[in-house]
Amino acid sequence: SPVANGAHYFLYGKVDPTTPGVLQESGFGLTFPNFIVDVTKDARGEYTQALQFQCLERGGVRIFEGINFLSRSPENAEAQLEQLHARATKAGLDPYGATKEQVHVVGHAPVGGADVDNEWQRMWK
Repeated sequence: SPVANGAHYFLYGKVDPTTPGVLQESGFGLTFPNFIVDVTKDARGEYTQALQFQCLERGGVRIFEGINFLSRSPENAEAQLEQLHARATKAGLDPYGATKEQVHVVGHAPVGGADVDNEWQRMWK
């Protein structure tokens, strides 16, 4: 994955106020609905985690589905990942690839580490 190798993925999205919780995301030459399935907030009311689900069909055939576990924390403990999996299961996402066996953690540069500069990163510049 280019993103796993440090490349930025630029999200271009459009929010329609008549469909709360759905972002029309554009990337990789496609536009697809990105559903916000679940969020958590801290004591101040700030969002800390979110679950997103994307599904794209063409001609009645599903050609893409994706699940994103998002966190504001750059490093997540196993317990935090377990909570995300439990919430994904509760939301009914397991048949679409949300189980522990199906999800992989995308590697990120370590906190305080050097900037990532590799061929994938340079491709986006």
